[in-house]
Amino acid sequence: MCGIAGYFNTKSSEPAREHLLDRMIERIRYRGPDDKGVWTDGPVGFSHCRLSILDLSPRGHQPFVTADGQGAITYNGEVYNFKELRAELEREGVRFTSATDTEVVLYALHRWGPLKAVPRFNGMFAFGYYDKRDGFLWLARDRTGIKPLYMTDYGKGIAFASESKALLAHPEVACKPDVHALASFIVYQRFEGEWTPFEGIEDVKAGTIVKVSRCGVERTTYFDVLRDVDVDRLLEFSRRPAGDMIAEFEQSLADSVRIHLVSDAPLATMCSGGIDSALTTVVAKQFKPDVVAYVANVEGAIPSEGEKAEKVGRHAGIQVRRINVNREELLRLWPTAIWHGDQPNCHANDMPYIMVVRACHADGIKVVVTGEGSDELFGGYPWQVKAYQMWRRRRLHSRFIPNIPAFRLAGKLHPKLEPIDVGPLKRDPFYRMEQIPDDQEFIRFASVSDGGRRLFRHEALFKKLEKIEPIEDRAFLARAFEDWYGNLQAILHRNDRISMSASVEARVPFLENEMMALGMHFPRWMKYNEGKTKWVVKKAAERGNKLPPEITHARKIHFAVPLRTFLAASGLLKSGMASELLKWGRQETEAIVARADRMPTVMHNLLGVEIWARIFLKGELPDQLGEKLHSLSRTGNGSRPAQVA
Repeated sequence: MCGIAGYFNTKSSEPAREHLLDRMIERIRYRGPDDKGVWTDGPVGFSHCRLSILDLSPRGHQPFVTADGQGAITYNGEVYNFKELRAELEREGVRFTSATDTEVVLYALHRWGPLKAVPRFNGMFAFGYYDKRDGFLWLARDRTGIKPLYMTDYGKGIAFASESKALLAHPEVACKPDVHALASFIVYQRFEGEWTPFEGIEDVKAGTIVKVSRCGVERTTYFDVLRDVDVDRLLEFSRRPAGDMIAEFEQSLADSVRIHLVSDAPLATMCSGGIDSALTTVVAKQFKPDVVAYVANVEGAIPSEGEKAEKVGRHAGIQVRRINVNREELLRLWPTAIWHGDQPNCHANDMPYIMVVRACHADGIKVVVTGEGSDELFGGYPWQVKAYQMWRRRRLHSRFIPNIPAFRLAGKLHPKLEPIDVGPLKRDPFYRMEQIPDDQEFIRFASVSDGGRRLFRHEALFKKLEKIEPIEDRAFLARAFEDWYGNLQAILHRNDRISMSASVEARVPFLENEMMALGMHFPRWMKYNEGKTKWVVKKAAERGNKLPPEITHARKIHFAVPLRTFLAASGLLKSGMASELLKWGRQETEAIVARADRMPTVMHNLLGVEIWARIFLKGELPDQLGEKLHSLSRTGNGSRPAQVA
């Protein structure tokens, strides 16, 4: 795993400068402390910092250049089917000089062209590839966005990097806030699509190939859930016996975990005690009997993740290392998490994750295998179930309660009797009302702050799945697909940035290509059945007694971090950057802080924006800001306690 950066002076004859490329990559050197390289060719330049995982020898040095000197790559990631691709390229006459997947990716691009090669890659990746034969720079990102890639137009051309802070090291890239994106984040706790908190810096969308030339920028989408879900295949899967699909899931998961364990560097697993990471860890033991698991245990959090993980370890004979995290560390590390993420953090568990990957790094671990992606693929979230229940209830109401004035009148007295107008519901079928306050002004703002993107996508998902019956099954699947665009992107951002902050690579077997194909096309009842979420995952865990029953059938609980820890620092907002960005006066700030005090998630988001602004716009140091947060919490200058989230 690595860090990449580069730029192309498309509107100038000015050559790329090595010192500038070195400056960009040094900003993210923690992503690759083992080696560093710079390459230039006229107006194009690449830089790279390497975390050696496959072929630890100097033969893996990057940027990598083809034997004929006509192609070059700076690459971050792992393509797990590289051996199969290598064999095919060797049959075509390619002679390799290393055992890396980097060289395979380079020659696949060089011989087959990016538009044909990239869809064949099974893994996680982001890269910049320059083809000197036609003068095109190609950028690409894996199907679900496991590996990050950012780009910007700096006037003279296009720059790209693994992280926004590397782009900001370019002297012609300005550090300006995108206030609209930040406001949307406060509401949704996500950045939509290609949005980032920096004006002019674009998050290259997952499943996208970008072609950069002197004529401009062209984008090609080679994978998109909404476009690529095959409804006929989904219907065909719904007619298969459940036992056959459970067996197929088990085999695919085993195959995926096996290829995710390929490494020439020390490897471990993350085991939070939830079913996904626990099952991944147990399957990993089949191929790596000495595998060790790590878990963050937040003091005061209920339930204890450490105790759950250790129960899995005792059951399966796996050593589990518990990393205890206290309240003081959560506050002090919050600005550090935001610095590494380049944005306000979406998850309060970023800080425990920092503690774990630092422990991994200290132990010499370079790779961790995790369980992310299962909830989105196989129906693990309560709001997906709520969508199913809501639409089922409305279908039954529409069937049995006539839409006549008498019932309308009764509905005013007894809301459950009111007939349902399904048309308007289809236009906004998945709005997560349970996450925002009962405040109509706030709700109206939320509905427009992202430009209606979510609403348009919701409508498109429902239309794409119109063959799926009953309608509540359609709602469940569509809601789960929506999570690929929002929740999953935030989780993958966290996984990469926090793990790489400690020079550790995080791998996600649930997001291997075949696993994704199953998740896209399994019917609702393979995901939510018998009142259970992730039904197929739990059935697989039951087979062979892989996990203790109390782990397999535990209710879904997000990684528990006490939000009161962060609310205690709300005094930071009273004379801060957030009010300046959002143009609040003192009275408005006090009123908003008082209201947000009753909404822990919104307060967390506001504080995240404040910390981000102080670091990136004001230049405060994360460590010093962490001490300030800790000091505020000790003086009690903050909010009343809130429960965990």
